[in-house]
Amino acid sequence: MAASRVPLAELHLHLFGCIRHSRFLHYILGREIDWTTYKAGFQAAYGVSPPIEEVLARCRSGDPDAIHEFRRLFVFGDDASGSFTRFGAKFNLLNAGSEYTDLVATTKLSQALRDELLLFVHGMTDDMRLEGIGYAEVRVGVDLKDQPSMPVATARELIELLLELCAEADQRGFQLRLAVSLPRGNPWFYWDLTKELALGRHGHLVTGIDFCHVEEGYPPKKMAEFFSAVHNFNKRHPERALAILYHVAESFQDKSLESAVRWVHEAAEMGAHRLGHAIALGVDPQAYGVHERTETVEERIDQLEYDLCHADGLRRHGVGVDAQAVRQELDEIGALPRDRALAQPYDESRLTELLGRQGYAMECVRSLGAVIEVCPTSNRRIGGFTHTEHHPVHRFIANEVPFVVSSDDPGIFDTTLADEIEWVVQACGLGPEAFDEIEQRSWDYRSEVMTDRERAST
Repeated sequence: MAASRVPLAELHLHLFGCIRHSRFLHYILGREIDWTTYKAGFQAAYGVSPPIEEVLARCRSGDPDAIHEFRRLFVFGDDASGSFTRFGAKFNLLNAGSEYTDLVATTKLSQALRDELLLFVHGMTDDMRLEGIGYAEVRVGVDLKDQPSMPVATARELIELLLELCAEADQRGFQLRLAVSLPRGNPWFYWDLTKELALGRHGHLVTGIDFCHVEEGYPPKKMAEFFSAVHNFNKRHPERALAILYHVAESFQDKSLESAVRWVHEAAEMGAHRLGHAIALGVDPQAYGVHERTETVEERIDQLEYDLCHADGLRRHGVGVDAQAVRQELDEIGALPRDRALAQPYDESRLTELLGRQGYAMECVRSLGAVIEVCPTSNRRIGGFTHTEHHPVHRFIANEVPFVVSSDDPGIFDTTLADEIEWVVQACGLGPEAFDEIEQRSWDYRSEVMTDRERAST
């Protein structure tokens, strides 16, 4: 681990993803847990059923090898990587063993859940202190379904408890900030509550709103009205302004590579402050090789219209846009059902052209002032990259795209922020001062700074 001259700032964290396997094992050993859903999901993703009951029984009997077996089930390692679905199957072990899973069906936080959150937040901050972290923005999902079922009163109680824990951490000298993760399908459901709490007693500790989890099927364009509402809130309340933290182009199985790149550009254009992962923006297209994808008619239309709108910029980056051919294709597919799948074959020529499209989009993201959140281990394992040189951070550096380095889910990936920064330094062949430069960048791109809140409050 590289030596740090100032405390580290961690900007992309999910609360439950911070739990270390040893801490979680200790927590669940004495509890009765229904593993049915977890085992079914694991079976679907990996083709085998996880021996969770057997491993836990061996742990209770004192078998030291069983702890290593539990770690293997818990950690999303290189041997298990390759898709968001596989990652989710691993994460479901946490979901199954947590009181939080049943929260959406209740109207009041149980004492067991309160105790659990207290244990996990204290454990998380203790771990981060030991790792040299002094500031952390943690994201917590309220209810991420399209039709949220958690009562607003319960959501209020949950966030208020977390804010109390953030305030307690502040009193102990650790700067803990909260970003509320809202459902992509219906962000409005908890928006009034989020605004109310941001303006409340501990509202200064709410620094952002986050959109995470499954992104397929949720194009940024559908968020335009909501993003506008957030920006209007920020103008009215600059001292409590909220950063928009938007996971995008981390997983893009449902669309062309061009559309995935476009989504990043669109999210930045709509005013997202930091973009989570944005793998498609900078990944070396050769990582995918010659292959075929599909995307819906609606996505293809959006991409063709984007090409017409940005033709001059794309041409500057070597991407030829034949306006007549684009309009002809629009006419040909315009009458088709919007959800119909269209084949998108990739040969070497199309992969090479994608480099120019990425270059143009990176130029736009840079000019718009958005910052990319690079999470190296998460990106490599969820993206399934087997070659270091394919990682998008190389292109971000080459194109001077602002980025920070974070760990995403350090518990489930079994990593630390310092490990992640050091990986970038080594993988990209950066100089001896690079670690401190990357570390300082995180302080400069905190949500309070991105929204001018700090300036507004002084």
